[in-house]
Amino acid sequence: MKQISIAPNKPVYVALVDPEGEYDSELEKSTYQTTCGQLLTLPREAIVKLNALGVKPGEQIQITRVWSGKVHERMEWTIALAHQSEMARAEAGEPDTIMGQLQASIDQAVERKSNTPPPTPIRKPAPAQVEQPKLFDRRGTGTHGPAPEPIPAPAALPQVARATATSRERIQIPVNIAIREILQFVAVDPNTRNWSDQSRQDLASTILIAEYKQGRIGLWERGE
Repeated sequence: MKQISIAPNKPVYVALVDPEGEYDSELEKSTYQTTCGQLLTLPREAIVKLNALGVKPGEQIQITRVWSGKVHERMEWTIALAHQSEMARAEAGEPDTIMGQLQASIDQAVERKSNTPPPTPIRKPAPAQVEQPKLFDRRGTGTHGPAPEPIPAPAALPQVARATATSRERIQIPVNIAIREILQFVAVDPNTRNWSDQSRQDLASTILIAEYKQGRIGLWERGE
């Protein structure tokens, strides 16, 4: 069988016959057979990420060796479900990788918010000092010379009635519904049709986190 070669920064799409593969403990590598009759060999770092996806036989995945181009920096492996596999899982009502990552992003945002210390209170301005009579001030103080007439206080202005707005209860969308709608929006948007899966995933995460911070997304909806 022909061995698949994975060049740096060039995604490769494959579907595995058996995601378990054959592991070589001495080389710390696994060999997989693809549905196209080719062989795929992955190192231990990529094996761990592949197993974390919970890939099923025949599901298409995207494999990329990410490298900055600098000699002193090592390559990193990224493995994710292909777009069609993610949509198939979403239509079947199964939890997929993006949903798990979005939920993890929400948990991290909530944790960061809870760990953020309260803001430093603004210092109140020092009280105005009462002006003391100067050495050559000719105004009287009551003890030395007549006391000056008190300055009349300004007339109190009539208070303007303020209209109190009736607070409306904010309607929140359950997070599982929001995730499904965001994924469908990103999938059908013609502007993202030629994007990579990673770019669409980043866009979905950004939208979900922003809406969560605005308070428009609530708790996960569970059946009774």
